[in-house]
Formats: sequence, structure tokens, C-alpha cells
Amino acid sequence: MSLLHRPLYLNRLNRLLERDEVKILVGARGVGKTSILDMFAQSLLLSGVKRANIVRIDLDALTFRTLIDAEEFFDLISTQIADQGKTYLLLDEPARIPNWQMVVSGVKNIFGADIYITSSVEIAEEDLTEFFDPLPIFLNVLPLSFQEFQIFYRFSEEVPLKERLEVYLKVGGMPAAVQMRANESALTSMMLSNFSASLMADVLSGVGMTDYDLMINLTKKIFAQFGAVNSFNSLRKMFDERPPKVTTIENYIERLRKAYLFYAVPVIDLRDGTPIPRMAKYFPVDLGYQTLMIGEQVLTDEILECLVYLEILRLEVGCTIFRVGKSTVFQIERSDLGDKIYIKTAKNLESEEAQDAAYTPLRTIKNLFARWVITSDENATNSDDGIKVTNVLDFLTSE
Repeated sequence: MSLLHRPLYLNRLNRLLERDEVKILVGARGVGKTSILDMFAQSLLLSGVKRANIVRIDLDALTFRTLIDAEEFFDLISTQIADQGKTYLLLDEPARIPNWQMVVSGVKNIFGADIYITSSVEIAEEDLTEFFDPLPIFLNVLPLSFQEFQIFYRFSEEVPLKERLEVYLKVGGMPAAVQMRANESALTSMMLSNFSASLMADVLSGVGMTDYDLMINLTKKIFAQFGAVNSFNSLRKMFDERPPKVTTIENYIERLRKAYLFYAVPVIDLRDGTPIPRMAKYFPVDLGYQTLMIGEQVLTDEILECLVYLEILRLEVGCTIFRVGKSTVFQIERSDLGDKIYIKTAKNLESEEAQDAAYTPLRTIKNLFARWVITSDENATNSDDGIKVTNVLDFLTSE
């Protein structure tokens, strides 16, 4: 398959070029982290860096699956360090090797290499503080945005945006899936293979994680309920027979979260600004997985909210979810500007009842920051009291 050019991530990497910190690209298996590093290597070559100064190692490849010794890992890298000039070290999935932090920090300190790595599982800060000063910089990599999807899916010009979004909801944004646009059977097979690989390599590899059937069943239930405010106990009650313990569900969901298959966003009580204990919203990393697990989807309130959340995540701004009465509202914040925007999603605003459900939570927030409603309603207009109403297609395609 051809390499998909993703300038958003290439630009972010280029802005970090020569920074002393190790750069870590994190995200679910299959979102394109390896391709982004390949693209970055090409960019280095085009900028004049010699090929001998770029060390590119995919530790997830079959060639290196038996490599589990830290000393051998160090030798593998050190023998490829350039004799002259700075070495740019690009590594895929080093975190699967015991004591990888010691090796990577050793290479950085001894050889002065500029280091970029990928990881399909979350790396805790406490696992880094002993080895890295300053601490690494994390870049969150997501599946293709709707903007990227339109480019790579190669729609004919006459296909309207609304129909393009319908295809996006079905196919999702995993790059390999998008490139299989003409073969639904191959698409399903690839998506299932990729999802299973994530479960086996990044979830069930954890200590005590052995029940594949439970993991699949739990994953389906989360997909079926995503967008709702769930607790571990409420998820347990969804099992009709032999429900697992709450602690078991908690442990498995934590592993799913750490493999970036879901984003678990704590819900904050607007009244006192404190997190509601063991309460979160779960958003799948890719709506193509949603289709795979529970069938083809149309745009619902829940899917609209997921689209908006993933786009907010892609923008790398602060995001908080507040519970306001029985509803929830996004707060996004640009820490550098001190600016905030409150966002409520609503599939349509056609009736007074729908408008009240969308506007009332925003009116409850008593400050002067901007308030938005994002909707699929094509004819909605701003409210009389200054709430901005934006169509989801405009939101997903704006700069």
C-alpha cells in the first residue's frame, strides 16, 4: 500500500526537530504511527540529512519478535549510529522490550541522538522519570480525520459532503481500511484482524488478562452504549448470564483504554467542579470499529458527539466534560490564550423541545465564554441569546 501523506503530524514532528526530548507517538494499533515515522524519515532526507544518519527500526516486525534482551537491543542500535553528524533514531514499539527506557535514554545520552518512537500502549510518566530528563513529549495519533478521509478515499467531485460523511461513518478512519475502498469483504477481514491484533498484543498481554471472549463481549457492550455516562457497575449489569466482577470489568476497561481502543473521559460535576467517582464517557477510537462490532451506523446523537470529541482531541486542546443536570457539555480550552468554548451536540434542532434540550445546559453555565451547539440540522440558526449553532459538516471541514 502507498504511504498516505499526513501533513498535520509531519508538521508537528518538524516543529519538534532537534528538541532535546524524546518524542513518543502514541495511539491505537493501525492508526498510522509507523507510516508517519516513514514519512518523517523521507522528510529528513529531503531536508538534506544523509541516509546513514537516519536509523529506522520497526521492533514490531517479525525480524525482531525474538528480541527481548536490553543489551542486545542497545547493540542493535549502537552499531548503526552514524560516524559523523547527528543520528536521527526512529523506533517502532520499543516499549515491548524489558528495560527499553534504559536503552533509549542511554543511546540519547551517549550518542546525542534525536529520538522518535511509537507506542500502541500507554506509557506512564512514572515509568519515565528515572531515565529521562527532560521527560519525553507525547503526540497523540488518531485515525484519519474527515478532511483526510475525503482526500484518501478519492471521492468523485459530484458526491456531496453529506454522503461522504455517511461513508466515513461506515468505513472509519484507519488508513489501511480507507485504501480498501472497493472491497468490502477485504475491509471487514482487515478491520477484524487489526482489532484482534490490538486485543491480543496490547490488551490481553497484561497480567491476568486471559479471557478473550469476555473482552470481546465487554467491548461490544461498550460500543453499544458509547456516549452514555457509564459506571463499571452499570456495565456489569448488562451481562445477562454470569456477570463478571466489577473489579474484573474495571481492569479490562483500563487495558482497553491503555491500548487506545477507547478514550475514557471523566465526567465533572458542574456544581462543584469535582470528578464524579468511577463515572466516565467512553468514545471509540474509530467509528469503523463501531460498524465492525455492532453493525452499520447512521448519524445519531451519540455518534455526532463522538465525531466532535475526536476532532477536539485531534486539535490538541484541553477538553473537559461537565455534567449539567442530566446532560453533558464539552469545555475546550486553549491554555496559551486562556480562552474557553462550551459545546453541546444535538442531532437536530427542529422542534422547541430539541432546542430546549440543547440550549438549556449551555445557559446554565454562567460565564462570558463562547457557547456552541454542533448539529446535523442544515437549517438551524444561532439562538437569540448568542449561542452559536454550527453544522457538523462545517465543523469537521473548517480550518
